[in-house]
Amino acid sequence: MRAGELWGVLGPNGTGKSTLLRAVLGSVPWRRGQVLLLGRERDAWEARALAQRVAWVPQGFEPAEGFNGLELVLMGRSPHLGAWGLTSAGDEALARSALDELGVAYLADRPCGAMSGGERRMLLMARGLVQQPELLLLDEPTAFLDVAHQVIALERVRARVDAGLGAVAVLHDVNLAAAYATHVLLLRDGRPLASGPVEDVLRRERLEALYGVPMEVAETSSGARLFAPRARWTGVTRS
Repeated sequence: MRAGELWGVLGPNGTGKSTLLRAVLGSVPWRRGQVLLLGRERDAWEARALAQRVAWVPQGFEPAEGFNGLELVLMGRSPHLGAWGLTSAGDEALARSALDELGVAYLADRPCGAMSGGERRMLLMARGLVQQPELLLLDEPTAFLDVAHQVIALERVRARVDAGLGAVAVLHDVNLAAAYATHVLLLRDGRPLASGPVEDVLRRERLEALYGVPMEVAETSSGARLFAPRARWTGVTRS
């Protein structure tokens, strides 16, 4: 992938989407092939140097009790801090800006233990953005989010991508991938089924092969394509 591209990774549960991202980061072993991150082999990166250029937004929640929202987001500045690990007014301004950008500035002073799953998800997104990476890896970034916050999160990522960021997002919603990704990778049984620009790859026959269910495709008046499984249920059974 290149700067200015947002790759959506789609596939059934258990097919290796999250494992792919963790392998790229080096948290699970890469058994064969080569992993290049920003033009260098993964093993050639020193951890701090890699963290300054690649940000990771995990699927699960890490323990954050005892911290408020602002403090959690400021953890994204850690790779850029000096030996004492002290944040500056500039770091705090970046963190508050990221919270505001995602529409969750109200979480700055709230204890993390008093937040919903969706609110903590938005904080993890803000933490990734405040890291100011060249590559952003997101594992199910829209999990736990309502529709409005799904849109906000992916709109802000796409805006950063259009400004030159590279990003990869594991997604379960085909329509979100169609709306916000520039490219998609379809994974099934740990193997790529197809990859390339969204408009080339997201086709009914490919999605049916990917998920094993019949699909319907519709086009809106604006030209956007919408995908949905074909309903097999036809009505209410009356006794």
